[in-house]
Amino acid sequence: MIKVVKFLPVFLIIIFLYSCDEEQKPTETKKFKKELNNFNQKMNEVDKSMEVMDEMQKEIEKVDEDLAKGNITEDDAEKLKEIINNQYLGVLSRSTNSNPARSLPQWALELGLTEPVGLVVDRALSQSTSENNPEEGYNSVILFYKANYDIAMEQADIIAKKAGIPMTDDYVMARKMEKEIGEVILKGVAYMNFELGSDNLPPYTIAITVDEQGVLAISANDTNKMAEQFEN
Repeated sequence: MIKVVKFLPVFLIIIFLYSCDEEQKPTETKKFKKELNNFNQKMNEVDKSMEVMDEMQKEIEKVDEDLAKGNITEDDAEKLKEIINNQYLGVLSRSTNSNPARSLPQWALELGLTEPVGLVVDRALSQSTSENNPEEGYNSVILFYKANYDIAMEQADIIAKKAGIPMTDDYVMARKMEKEIGEVILKGVAYMNFELGSDNLPPYTIAITVDEQGVLAISANDTNKMAEQFEN
C-alpha cells in the first residue's frame, strides 16, 4: 500500500493513457514498452530515494526517543538531527533528476492548487515538465514534501478543499468505518479528480496524496497533450 500511494499520481496517468488502447500498432506497442521501461527505471530511482528518507526518519525518531527519556539534552538532540539531515539529504541530492522542481508552476496555481504550509519540498525527487519545452511538450508536475504525518494530513485536506478535489471512495469509506470503530484502519489519504479505470479523464488530472510515513505528494498532468507526446 505504501508504494502505491507514493507513486500513484504519475503512475496512474501513464497506465490510463495506454490501457484503453488494446489494438495498438506494432510500432506504437514498441514505443509504449520503451516509454514504460524508462518510466519504471525512474520510479526505481525514486523508490530508492524514498527508502533513504524512511531511514532518515527512523534515525530522527531515535533521537526524539532519547530526548524523551532524558538521555540527551535538547541542544544535543538538535545537533544530532542536523547531522542526520545533512548526511541523508546529501545522499538524496545525488539522485538523478533531469527536471527538478521547487514549487508549483503558474499553470498549476491557476488550476486552484496551493502549496502546503509547514512542509519542505524535496527537490531531489520533485519533477516537472513544460509545454514550452519542445523536448517535453506538455505540462506536468509532481512535488514531494518531507515527512511530517500530522501536518501533511492537515495540509492535504486544505489544499484539496481549495482546489475542489474529492477524497477517493476507498478513503471516504475508511474514514466512516474509523468513526464507527474508533480506531485508524487506513493511514494516509488520497484526493483525485478522476476515477480509477475511467475512460473519461479531465483536461488536467490532479492527485494529492499522503503516505503512511507522512510524505505529501501533489501532482497535476495535462492529460491530452501528454497523450499526444506519447503518440508521436
